[in-house]
Order: sequence, then C-alpha cells, then structure tokens
Amino acid sequence: MKAEAVCEGIAGAPARDLQIAAAARRGETAAFRELYDAYRDRIWSLVLYSVGDPLQAQDVLQTIFLKAYRGLPGFRGESGLFTWLYRIARNECRNSLRRRPAPHMSLDAILGSRDEIEPAGAADAAETSRLLLRDAVSRLPAKMREVLVLRYVEGLSYDEISRTLGCAPGTVASRLNRALAELGDRLRPLRRAL
Repeated sequence: MKAEAVCEGIAGAPARDLQIAAAARRGETAAFRELYDAYRDRIWSLVLYSVGDPLQAQDVLQTIFLKAYRGLPGFRGESGLFTWLYRIARNECRNSLRRRPAPHMSLDAILGSRDEIEPAGAADAAETSRLLLRDAVSRLPAKMREVLVLRYVEGLSYDEISRTLGCAPGTVASRLNRALAELGDRLRPLRRAL
C-alpha cells in the first residue's frame, strides 16, 4: 500500500486510496483503521520533527487523525491520501507550535558538559549522534525541515515532495540544498569535537 499511496499520477489518487476513503465515509471502521495503520508512522515522523516533544507530538497526531476522520467526506481524490493527510498534519503542527511553542534545549542540557560525559560504548555513541542530529534538524526553519523529513525519512522523490507540498520541484531542490548546507554548518563543530 505504501508504494501505491506515494505513486500518484496526474489523474489524482490511486484506486486503493479512493476505495479506502469511500469505505471510511460509509462508516466502515476497518477502512479508517487501514488508513491509520498505513500512514501513522509516516505522519508521526513529520509531527515529531516539527514539534520536537514526543508527548506534544502524540496529542498532535491524535488531532490529525481525528480531523482526517471528520474531513473524509471532503476528500475528493485529487491527490493521494498521504498527500491529503500530510497537508492536514502540516497545518496542525503549525497550529500547535503557534499555541504552545516547544522549548529548545541546548546541547549542553541534553548531553551535559564535555567533562561530565563519560566514555560511551558504541550504542551510547549512536544514540548521542541521533540526539544531536534530531536537535539540529529541529532547529531548521519549518520549510527546510519538511523537505529533509520527506526526502530522507520518508524517502520521497523530488516530484513526490513537490506534489505533497504544492510547490515546484526546483523549489524542493533549493530548500533541500539550503537545509543540508545549514545542517552541515550546525554539525561541523561537533564533528571536530568528537
């Protein structure tokens, strides 16, 4: 299903997306469950990278799927379900951040000072690297963060990102290049320190 949902054509949503949406509109809870199961993890990635706090992200994720459930009668099939859900998620993340911005923690607050850090094993080093990367990504502007998550977490092509965000592929490429450059600048001092 994942490949079908991502491979939208010019004609709009894949047939399976239309079937799921129609069944869910008829009140078939199994259809909405299928929609939820198919897209929960992908939407979760966006939400977590957008709001930063896992507890806040859980609330936002529930709100997104509640809005999707209520909004299914308005789904026209002009895009795939993922694209439609992504737009709901994107708007809800922005609303959530406007209502209660998540505080950013400094790297020292997360890791402690260099003197406090004990030599760590490979597993600890990998977890530290993930935390550092996630912190650096979360500090990027929203538009840059979006394209990074869609490209490298979700694995979408430039054209798929373009359709999802409603912008030109050149804009996607430009945002991605700027995001990678900024991310590189933020992580360069850390590479030297480690």
